[in-house]
Amino acid sequence: MKKLLTSDKLDELKKYTGSDLVKRMDESRNFFTVLRENCYFLSFHWLDERKVSIYASTEDLIVVTDSPSVAESFQNIDVDGSGILQLHEFFLELTANDVYKLESLENMIISLEDNLLMEKSPSKNGIKDIIKVRKDLLKVKRYYEQMEFLTDELRAVDPGFAFIDKKFDRLLEFVLHLQEYIESVREAYQSQIDIEQNNLMKIFTVVTSIFLPLTLIAGWYGMNLDLPEYSWRYGYPFVAGISLSLVAVLLVVFKKKKWF
Repeated sequence: MKKLLTSDKLDELKKYTGSDLVKRMDESRNFFTVLRENCYFLSFHWLDERKVSIYASTEDLIVVTDSPSVAESFQNIDVDGSGILQLHEFFLELTANDVYKLESLENMIISLEDNLLMEKSPSKNGIKDIIKVRKDLLKVKRYYEQMEFLTDELRAVDPGFAFIDKKFDRLLEFVLHLQEYIESVREAYQSQIDIEQNNLMKIFTVVTSIFLPLTLIAGWYGMNLDLPEYSWRYGYPFVAGISLSLVAVLLVVFKKKKWF
């Protein structure tokens, strides 16, 4: 017999497991125990953070959850007979589309990488987009980590769950790969920002270098002294020519050094 319950009917589960065990389960994020031979009790939190509690034996499979997605996976079980076999089928249904969901996350990161790194200048909202994807991946990683722990324990007492355990291992590896990918995108984005800032500082340096000699000339001729150029007919054109010549020479030098 397979039965789906909501959390407000958790007391029905206590008939099979006892109230003390349910209390221990409530105090843990994930939980697994063997009640007797071919009789297991486990709980975990799904991706929507809603708790899933499962009692499985050779006769029964009872799932307690408020998660619509988990309930849908339970309803898709089409295996009759042993609750242990139904539990195996339940895990298969629960992970049926996980690879496609992770591939969608991967495509999102690829699109984010194109948008951030293929533009001439980095997007101002780039770091916000990266942080959002990293948070989503962290939540998914925590889910698969707890499921890996549970299925490791389940496989240890029932080798028939080895395939399920390996599947969660592969899904966790996929998530870790995506975390490395988004981290490389973040580093590349930060490098692009650093390059843009360096180019901006280079422009400021060039402008400062051009006007520094002119500032020196202005300061020199701004002194309250009786300089001979004051009485010279061509004094003003001479100083203006020197200033323009300095600017031209500096521009040529900076251009040859490829500073701008």
